[in-house]
Amino acid sequence: MADKPRIVLQFKDCDFRHRKALEILQEHSRSKTDLVVNAILHYVSCPDAQNELNRNNLRKIIREVIEEMQADGSLGVTAQAPQAAVLPDAEELGDLMSAFRGR
Repeated sequence: MADKPRIVLQFKDCDFRHRKALEILQEHSRSKTDLVVNAILHYVSCPDAQNELNRNNLRKIIREVIEEMQADGSLGVTAQAPQAAVLPDAEELGDLMSAFRGR
Protein backbone atom coordinates (compact mmCIF):
# COMPACT_ATOMS: atom_id res chain seq x y z
CA MET A 1 0.00 0.00 0.00
CA ALA A 2 1.46 3.36 -1.02
CA ASP A 3 1.95 6.01 1.62
CA LYS A 4 -0.53 8.87 1.44
CA PRO A 5 0.99 12.36 1.34
CA ARG A 6 0.76 14.09 4.71
CA ILE A 7 1.41 17.55 6.04
CA VAL A 8 1.78 18.45 9.71
CA LEU A 9 0.48 21.84 10.83
CA GLN A 10 1.60 23.61 13.98
CA PHE A 11 -0.66 26.27 15.45
CA LYS A 12 0.61 29.16 17.59
CA ASP A 13 -1.23 29.67 20.87
CA CYS A 14 -0.43 33.38 20.85
CA ASP A 15 -2.10 34.04 17.47
CA PHE A 16 -5.89 34.37 17.66
CA ARG A 17 -6.20 33.40 13.98
CA HIS A 18 -4.36 30.12 14.62
CA ARG A 19 -6.52 29.38 17.68
CA LYS A 20 -9.72 30.04 15.70
CA ALA A 21 -8.56 27.89 12.78
CA LEU A 22 -7.69 25.06 15.18
CA GLU A 23 -11.14 25.30 16.80
CA ILE A 24 -12.80 25.08 13.40
CA LEU A 25 -10.71 22.06 12.43
CA GLN A 26 -11.51 20.32 15.70
CA GLU A 27 -15.23 20.85 15.09
CA HIS A 28 -14.94 19.11 11.69
CA SER A 29 -13.29 15.91 12.82
CA ARG A 30 -14.30 13.82 9.80
CA SER A 31 -13.89 16.36 7.02
CA LYS A 32 -10.69 18.22 7.91
CA THR A 33 -9.01 17.54 4.57
CA ASP A 34 -11.97 18.75 2.52
CA LEU A 35 -12.29 21.85 4.70
CA VAL A 36 -8.60 22.73 4.27
CA VAL A 37 -8.68 22.03 0.52
CA ASN A 38 -11.76 24.20 0.02
CA ALA A 39 -10.33 27.03 2.14
CA ILE A 40 -7.01 27.06 0.28
CA LEU A 41 -8.65 26.93 -3.14
CA HIS A 42 -11.03 29.74 -2.19
CA TYR A 43 -8.22 31.89 -0.79
CA VAL A 44 -6.04 31.42 -3.87
CA SER A 45 -8.80 31.81 -6.46
CA CYS A 46 -10.80 34.64 -4.89
CA PRO A 47 -9.04 38.01 -5.24
CA ASP A 48 -11.11 39.56 -2.44
CA ALA A 49 -10.24 36.81 0.06
CA GLN A 50 -6.73 38.15 0.49
CA ASN A 51 -8.09 41.60 1.37
CA GLU A 52 -10.54 40.43 4.02
CA LEU A 53 -8.23 41.69 6.76
CA ASN A 54 -8.02 45.23 5.47
CA ARG A 55 -7.89 48.28 7.74
CA ASN A 56 -11.65 48.68 8.12
CA ASN A 57 -12.22 44.99 8.83
CA LEU A 58 -9.41 44.99 11.39
CA ARG A 59 -11.01 47.99 13.12
CA LYS A 60 -14.33 46.14 13.22
CA ILE A 61 -12.68 43.00 14.64
CA ILE A 62 -10.80 45.00 17.29
CA ARG A 63 -13.98 46.82 18.30
CA GLU A 64 -15.88 43.50 18.61
CA VAL A 65 -13.13 41.96 20.75
CA ILE A 66 -13.02 44.98 23.05
CA GLU A 67 -16.81 44.98 23.42
CA GLU A 68 -16.79 41.25 24.22
CA MET A 69 -14.05 41.73 26.81
CA GLN A 70 -15.97 44.61 28.41
CA ALA A 71 -19.16 42.55 28.46
CA ASP A 72 -17.54 39.61 30.23
CA GLY A 73 -15.61 41.86 32.63
CA SER A 74 -12.11 40.89 31.49
CA LEU A 75 -11.47 44.49 30.40
CA GLY A 76 -12.43 47.52 32.45
CA VAL A 77 -15.38 49.45 31.11
CA THR A 78 -14.45 52.66 29.30
CA ALA A 79 -16.64 55.45 28.02
CA GLN A 80 -19.09 54.13 25.45
CA ALA A 81 -18.57 55.34 21.92
CA PRO A 82 -21.62 56.68 20.12
CA GLN A 83 -23.67 53.97 18.45
CA ALA A 84 -23.26 55.65 15.05
CA ALA A 85 -21.42 53.72 12.35
CA VAL A 86 -18.42 56.05 12.61
CA LEU A 87 -15.10 54.26 12.73
CA PRO A 88 -12.49 55.53 15.19
CA ASP A 89 -9.63 57.60 13.88
CA ALA A 90 -6.01 56.64 14.55
CA GLU A 91 -5.92 58.47 17.89
CA GLU A 92 -9.09 56.78 19.16
CA LEU A 93 -7.83 53.39 18.02
CA GLY A 94 -4.56 54.05 19.86
CA ASP A 95 -6.51 54.88 23.03
CA LEU A 96 -8.47 51.64 22.72
CA MET A 97 -5.33 49.59 22.18
CA SER A 98 -3.60 51.20 25.18
CA ALA A 99 -5.99 49.25 27.40
CA PHE A 100 -4.19 46.08 26.27
CA ARG A 101 -0.71 47.41 26.95
CA GLY A 102 -1.28 47.48 30.68
CA ARG A 103 -2.05 43.76 30.79
